[in-house]
Amino acid sequence: MTNQISHLLEHVVRKARELGIPEDMFTTAVDIILQNRDLVNAMDHAGEMDDYIYRAILKNAFDRRRKHAEASLDSQDIAERREAQRDLTVLKREELTSDAFYRAVLPLIVKVVTREPILRLHAEEASEIVLKLADFKRKFRTTSVTEIIVKRCMPELDALAGD
Repeated sequence: MTNQISHLLEHVVRKARELGIPEDMFTTAVDIILQNRDLVNAMDHAGEMDDYIYRAILKNAFDRRRKHAEASLDSQDIAERREAQRDLTVLKREELTSDAFYRAVLPLIVKVVTREPILRLHAEEASEIVLKLADFKRKFRTTSVTEIIVKRCMPELDALAGD
């Protein structure tokens, strides 16, 4: 059984590379889609599913980057320490609304960062992720991450849902 799961996971990693999406984003999206239990329902509610996917991807990325920044505050490397301090800087409202990228991703950030101030790392990470996912959707000429994954990964999703 473990060998079968290992083989399936390797296949999922290959599929992410084939589709041109970072593995962590792909596995997060697959996990969210599989929580639905009904792939037809996921397709019928692709907009809502995409919202959940974006939130989960952002939350994971924010947590990873914040942990790295907090650990880097004690670094011997001055440049690394400065970068960490920059990442952990609270953004003022003017900064969030004057930068076009920050303003565009602000609604998503607010959904993910609910009970804490918005940091520079939140805005930068969200901008980068949204651009990657937009390129991914553009490549497949669709407006939905859910649609791409369900249509192009149906056998893998069925196999994972069957476990």
